[in-house]
Amino acid sequence: MPAIYPFLCESLHPGNTIEAIIGPVKVKVVCGDITKEKTDAIVNSTNSSLDLNSGVSGAILKAAGQTVVDECKALGTQPSDGVVMTKPGNLKTKHIIHMVGQTKEKEITSSMLKVLKMCEDKKIQSVSFPALGTGRHNNNLFPQSWTRMEGKDLEIVTLAPSSGEYQRIEKEFIIQRIQSKDQWQRYAVKKQAMDKKYPKNKNELSLYHGTTKDICQKINTCGFNRSFCGRNATAYGDGTYFAKEMWYSCQDAYSNPDASGLKYMYRARVLVGSPCLGVQGMKEPNPLNPGDLHQGLHDCAVNNLQNPFIYVVFCDAGAYPDYLISFKTI
Repeated sequence: MPAIYPFLCESLHPGNTIEAIIGPVKVKVVCGDITKEKTDAIVNSTNSSLDLNSGVSGAILKAAGQTVVDECKALGTQPSDGVVMTKPGNLKTKHIIHMVGQTKEKEITSSMLKVLKMCEDKKIQSVSFPALGTGRHNNNLFPQSWTRMEGKDLEIVTLAPSSGEYQRIEKEFIIQRIQSKDQWQRYAVKKQAMDKKYPKNKNELSLYHGTTKDICQKINTCGFNRSFCGRNATAYGDGTYFAKEMWYSCQDAYSNPDASGLKYMYRARVLVGSPCLGVQGMKEPNPLNPGDLHQGLHDCAVNNLQNPFIYVVFCDAGAYPDYLISFKTI
């Protein structure tokens, strides 16, 4: 009768199996709970004291019950490549084979062969292995920080600001608030006039502007100046460019890293008012009414009037550098 060796693996969806016939041996890769297996034996990858109480080993001992825990204690400390057998306790299997866990492929293979030799000697027809070389051996199939995905291949998880993971990533960013009285006063005056002119419009947006280290001090001191802010983009006019989303401004073309790898990007307040469609070579926004120039000009240019993503400001007081974000890309 061919031996059947089901290997438990978390990389499959629950209930899925992969089977292969290798000589007289039938191998099955199964996603499931090894403590519920009904094969003749299951393998517990543990420590030399046979008392590993975490991961799969902890789950096996908990499900098997105190009698198995006591039997493991009675067996004492095992050698680094030890393989021993106990009764199943409360499990549905007939035997539990405890092998001292290994971290290197060669040692894992050697221990598996010892288990299979024991099965052959004891006339055990089927045995279930956990996914060896993962979990507590720091060779996790997936990062430990991941939440359960319940069979899904993709899940986007929003990190809680209070979580350690969020706070660890947060430390990789430097966020500085720019407090410039002169700049703010000029900006506030222009915003007040715009709000009076377009009382029903959303005149102010928070947008992003990528830049370089040498320009940051100039922006912090003097604000967004078209003479040095429009160096990397002119497709929609010769002004200062802002993007609706930060990923765009993070590109090297707009936020070229310095010698240490740091990139620089502003989250700015931008007065957009009444936009017009930008074109290359534009020096100022188009007139609101070409037939009556007394009505003034539009307030900015955009790449698309229906769904704008790029905004171009031609008046230096039309944007305020609210926050400077410094970061490194991976």
